[in-house]
Amino acid sequence: MKHTQGEWIANDGQIYPQETGKTLALIPYYDTEDEEQQANARLMAAAPELILAIKNLMDAEGGEAGDNEDQQLAWRNAEQAIYKATNP
Repeated sequence: MKHTQGEWIANDGQIYPQETGKTLALIPYYDTEDEEQQANARLMAAAPELILAIKNLMDAEGGEAGDNEDQQLAWRNAEQAIYKATNP
């Protein structure tokens, strides 16, 4: 994947990889009391781990969507989420 590897950290509105500490994203006017901003920062910081978890689940299923409609829908949703996160 083309994104910055490693664990990402959310701290005071900054998102950065633990390894380098260089800011990847900054939430302007970050308010430490704003729960929505805190949740957004945590979500951004978790993005690389979420993509990896989805890929691992898909691999664990043998690389196939499954037989029933719910499994196929979940598979398509996972593929779309990975595509959205990894393609310009």
